[in-house]
Amino acid sequence: MPIVDSQDSPLDEAMSERLSQRFISEDGLYLDTSLEMTPHLLISVDHMLDWFNHMEEIAGQPLGRRLAHASADHETWRQNRRTVPLPKGIFSKRKRISWLLKDWSERGLGLLSVQSAERIRVEKQIQSAMAGGQGAGAWEVLQGSRFRFRWEQYDASRTDIILEPDSRQAHPPRKVIGIWKDGIRGASKRTFPAVDTHDSGWEVDGRRCFMLGRDLILRLEDEILPHTKNKFDDGTLILDLEDDARIAVWNIFARAEKQAFIDGGEHIMIAETEHWEGVASTFFSRTGHGELQYCKPCDSHGGVELAFKSSFHPALLTGRVMACWQRAYGRQPRAEWHQNEGVHIIKVCSRHEIA
Repeated sequence: MPIVDSQDSPLDEAMSERLSQRFISEDGLYLDTSLEMTPHLLISVDHMLDWFNHMEEIAGQPLGRRLAHASADHETWRQNRRTVPLPKGIFSKRKRISWLLKDWSERGLGLLSVQSAERIRVEKQIQSAMAGGQGAGAWEVLQGSRFRFRWEQYDASRTDIILEPDSRQAHPPRKVIGIWKDGIRGASKRTFPAVDTHDSGWEVDGRRCFMLGRDLILRLEDEILPHTKNKFDDGTLILDLEDDARIAVWNIFARAEKQAFIDGGEHIMIAETEHWEGVASTFFSRTGHGELQYCKPCDSHGGVELAFKSSFHPALLTGRVMACWQRAYGRQPRAEWHQNEGVHIIKVCSRHEIA
């Protein structure tokens, strides 16, 4: 019997078109054409929540306030730099909310509503601390004023943000840049995947997803740096960095990403080294982590060297490579990361020597 398309198909054609026009792919990264071509990650809400929970466990401290502050600065920074400027004029106040919500709907972030002069609300949120920060940061842009804020999670889908006017002069958040080198990017034939409708936004492969900006991850990294006390000396992950504090934060990012990916239960089948090409296409470049340049074996027990032309963030990239290796071989991995002329080189093998 032939398959007949149903009129009730969940495919969101309008949103799919908007996303494919806005987020273009170059060397395995999704670049936001409305925000200075900054890289974004296509990530499921469940994965984000799991990753952040693992981060707090590995760091041994709550990180909600760090995420909220990073989210607030990120949202203020990006809304001030959009190619579509903030509506201005006597009758622009109502238009400003619509201007913001169009951006949020494309990014998959939820809804902002005004409850009173001192309280706003984010509904259909990603994560409470993140919603608190993004709502407060956006509100400062909409109002042109500075606020102190705190947030109250009402339930898993809603957070209220309590605002208090701040008379201090507002300084726009500075631009943050990753410490690694981005290579020269080239156009890609890959297009943004079609998305389906979801009660809280849009979804890919049956999972609610959103676009996570690299700028937010870099700000979170900077928020954590002065407060990390972790020491990772088990040899599981070797990073070619000079700053011990950043090595610790990248370890937290990578180890949390590895565990969150494993928790997702993805099946990874690798019988030959060349099979990494398919794994990289599905789990890396399709989500915006980066594009594989080459892969080659480095031992006879599954050890492999992978080179990526680009990376959303090297720690997340390395953590995901380790997770894929563990899922494929059923053994704990160890990995090394460094860069060579802008290319990310990751070597991954068994953590324990095999006779």
